[in-house]
Amino acid sequence: MHRHPWSEEFVKMSPQARYRGVGPRNYRRSDERILEDINERLTDDHHIDASDIGVRVESGEVTLSGTVGDRAARRRAEDIAESVSGVGHVQNDLRVAGRTAPGGATSAGIGERVEPAAPQGEGSVTGPGAPARDAMVAALDNSSVVLGKQPLPEDDTLRHGDAMAGHDGRDRR
Repeated sequence: MHRHPWSEEFVKMSPQARYRGVGPRNYRRSDERILEDINERLTDDHHIDASDIGVRVESGEVTLSGTVGDRAARRRAEDIAESVSGVGHVQNDLRVAGRTAPGGATSAGIGERVEPAAPQGEGSVTGPGAPARDAMVAALDNSSVVLGKQPLPEDDTLRHGDAMAGHDGRDRR
């Protein structure tokens, strides 16, 4: 957009200019112009590979779809679309590459929850991993070191009674 030299002077004279974005009555930017601006800005951005991004505009509402490399690119693409004049809402359906919808296979990062292959109580009991799983469960049950688990004495009530009684057999309670 070309700026006239006199427009700079006009801006300096009116420090309370606060009408940016307020257009003429009944003016609405066309979806085609909004789409063109978003596509140009995504293409020109140095931090986003926009080759897998789809943009759709309907009544000033933008929908972004496809995949990007990381979360920062996902947020940046949304910010770029939202900054375009005439955009009322941005629906960001972009996915980060290497991740899929819930229920599918994912590549989890640090601190992210990994879903089990089969829900609790389901799955193959006789599958190829069953003997190894059974051996591991048995080892964990028999181990006193795992997770601070202490072995139980043979008769817990006897031991509890001994602790409550003194050396001479009198009750310390």
